Amino acid sequence: MIVEGRPILQARNLRKLFPVGRGMLFAVDGVDLDIMAGQTLALVGESGSGKSTVGRCLVRLIEPTSGEVFLDGRSILGLNSVLLARQYRRVQMVFQDPNASLNPRMTVRQTLIEPLRLHLKMNRRTREARARELVEMVGLTTAHLDRYPNELSGGQRQRVGIARAVAVEPDVVILDEPTSSLDVSVRGQILDLLMDLQAKLNLAYLFISHDLQVVRHVSHRVAVMYLGGIVEIGPTAKVFSEPKHPYTRALLSAAPVAKWGVKRTRLRLSGEISSPIDLPDTCRLVGRCPFQQPVCSEARPKLVDIDQDHAVACPIVLAKTEGPPPFVGLLATPSVTAGAHPATLTQ
Repeated sequence: MIVEGRPILQARNLRKLFPVGRGMLFAVDGVDLDIMAGQTLALVGESGSGKSTVGRCLVRLIEPTSGEVFLDGRSILGLNSVLLARQYRRVQMVFQDPNASLNPRMTVRQTLIEPLRLHLKMNRRTREARARELVEMVGLTTAHLDRYPNELSGGQRQRVGIARAVAVEPDVVILDEPTSSLDVSVRGQILDLLMDLQAKLNLAYLFISHDLQVVRHVSHRVAVMYLGGIVEIGPTAKVFSEPKHPYTRALLSAAPVAKWGVKRTRLRLSGEISSPIDLPDTCRLVGRCPFQQPVCSEARPKLVDIDQDHAVACPIVLAKTEGPPPFVGLLATPSVTAGAHPATLTQ
């Protein structure tokens, strides 16, 4: 039995490099993650930061260049295909685009029965009963079982994708921006469904998203990525109310304001984004950070705990935490009322 709140899926120094011309593109560079049983870890960052590549490396849709992935304490990257299939029944994935992730030549029934046939020892009658149970679990009816994807709406297709993911009773589900391709009116329904399934089935989620409002609503912990690395990770409430890394603060300050007339101050990052090809061994935000100091160019900062379960990769923040700050007030934490939108954070 999986105990809620302990690590179920872990990544250690995960790296994925792609050869580009004469150099290497650092898509994922030294990522450490702990996904807790029964909880949601959100992975956020701008487009191109490496979020989806991390998710695909965890399930080996893309083979990592180096690093380790542990499922329930056991390393799984070195397993052969037979042993790997047994382990990865416990880790499933819901993709961003339900139009592309469902086979157009398979009915909903065939889509749901296929993972049951591959991973579980069930007779035909039991598989059929399980398929009926799954469609009802995700808010569809048995009438949908004989329909093809082109006969379903976008929200219904995503419900089928979710049903397929939970069909084999996994411990972890990786959600790669599961609502970004859906209408606004449907997104809330899918999010409520995911949270209900998590409570009912004790699922752990890795929720990959760029929608900070959604992340704040559904996640227990959040990790912020920039250029292939994690710059800040901690409890969602702590990261949103007291962001420490300059990139996290800039990301939150760029989020749309939900209320008319709310005054805020943007923290803007000027300059060009560093190329992910042959990255230098310095802070990835060098050249853009308004608080940049000489120490930022000396070495690549590592994630260091500054509070309980809250870690930051920024030498300036660490200098302020451990001793007299090199500047006063630049990273001062604004006061935030409970329930305030993250975009109300001010510099």
